[in-house]
Amino acid sequence: MKPLLTSQPFGVLPNGVEITIFTISIPDKISFSVMNYGATWTHLFIPDKNGMMEDVLLGFDTLDGFLQKDYLNNYCYLGATVGRIAGRATDNKFSLDSKTFNLPPNQGNTHLHGGIEGWDKKVWEFETNQTDTAASVTFSYKSPDGEENYPGTVDIQVTYKLDLTGKLTISYAATSDSKTVLNPTNHFYINLSGDFQTSIEDHIFQVNADKFLPMNEKSLPTGELQSVKDTVFDFNTPKKISATLASKDKQINLAGGIDHCFVLNDEQESAILTDTKSGRRLKLLTTSPGLQVYTGNYLNGSFKGKKDISFGKRSAICLEAQYFPDSHNQEHFPSIVLDKGEVFESSTSFLFDIMP
Repeated sequence: MKPLLTSQPFGVLPNGVEITIFTISIPDKISFSVMNYGATWTHLFIPDKNGMMEDVLLGFDTLDGFLQKDYLNNYCYLGATVGRIAGRATDNKFSLDSKTFNLPPNQGNTHLHGGIEGWDKKVWEFETNQTDTAASVTFSYKSPDGEENYPGTVDIQVTYKLDLTGKLTISYAATSDSKTVLNPTNHFYINLSGDFQTSIEDHIFQVNADKFLPMNEKSLPTGELQSVKDTVFDFNTPKKISATLASKDKQINLAGGIDHCFVLNDEQESAILTDTKSGRRLKLLTTSPGLQVYTGNYLNGSFKGKKDISFGKRSAICLEAQYFPDSHNQEHFPSIVLDKGEVFESSTSFLFDIMP
């Protein structure tokens, strides 16, 4: 059966702009929703081993949820497209061609996920497409020169696509009219159990990565590409997340859990996440060189989301396919510099099934 695409109003912003939510689905197999505020992934329904469809994404069922102060003050970016750069920047700045660009802090003294009004808070234009084999929504935004003090006018498109097999792909395409830096990602939070009151500690995780990026006390990469061998960050063989979270490893203590970028090997499947109780399994494939893994360390129940549930610590995990954080300040990291006329492209695909 070909994917079905529908749309409907999702709410109105304080400035009177109406936001639209789109749902793409294959009955009894997968259904996901995205909205044009922040090009945000809001819902994902997939079946468990008994065929029960449940939403596995943290989020809200109304636009107002995404606008509440308690949520915004938590800086968790549920399902949002973040940019221009994901993560933090050393000393809130970077240099291009000997010119320094100072970035405004938005989380205390830190510039996080694009700044005060990053792409997660923008209203995106949209276009839908439906064929016999796939359905998609493409969100577009023109980020003007100087926005959040980044150089260059950037035209960015984010496409959410579902094909006949049930594969969901998020792809990015961008150009700039002058040299700039670019490192977008999607900040979805997932709990495959479908129960947001349970921890993801018992999820089984595997990532094809022989190295990871240690962080300093400011949650920034030290610049080292450290081997995972003989560390708690070795997930090349599937294991419960709890085994790592319970360790006394210095890096785990620094982050309050996992909040680290894994340097992906050149593998077909970059990562696999499994919930043995429901049987649900996620396989992630990406063209990006890194996977930022975050175990919901700072979710604190300060706001209520779907089903009127307060999202607590470890209630979900983030798998953010991207270039390495702070790459614009680390010359030996893969470059995130986007030259005038160059096309930035990346894609991440998700396959959902039931574990054997």
